[in-house]
Amino acid sequence: MNQYEVKAGLAEVDEFDVVGLSIVTNNTKAAEDINALWERFFKESTGQYVPDKVNDNIYAVYSDYEGDHEAPYRFTIGYRVTGGGGDGTPQSMHRITVQDQQYVIMSAAGQQPKALIETWEAIWSGDLPRSFTTDFELYGPRFFEDGINEVLVHIGIKNQ
Repeated sequence: MNQYEVKAGLAEVDEFDVVGLSIVTNNTKAAEDINALWERFFKESTGQYVPDKVNDNIYAVYSDYEGDHEAPYRFTIGYRVTGGGGDGTPQSMHRITVQDQQYVIMSAAGQQPKALIETWEAIWSGDLPRSFTTDFELYGPRFFEDGINEVLVHIGIKNQ
């Protein structure tokens, strides 16, 4: 099943694992690094090699922050997988655990990557009490629909 619940606002997300391609970058070189990783992700048909995929939704996970959004962080593009542990993770891939926490969810819909960039700029200039543990983007069925192109951006926040 390739469905997901569309929400905007605040949600508690249970921990889950994502397996895919990964890099460490920072916002001064992120545009170039992230674009190159997306190109590699599709060129290498990464989804064919991820074991135990839950579905075909693509996740882009921001993790391992060394500070705030201006410090280095890890960026992973992959798929949600079942089970814990990394025994089945291919050597060329990285397994990341999306943290169990509250997330602010924002919809970045419309012309891409423009809508996504504008959403991130609003996040960076806003005053969300970010946890800087894990954040993620969900590219589900609505991303691939012409005219919608929706990405759900999940920002981890500190418990209030």
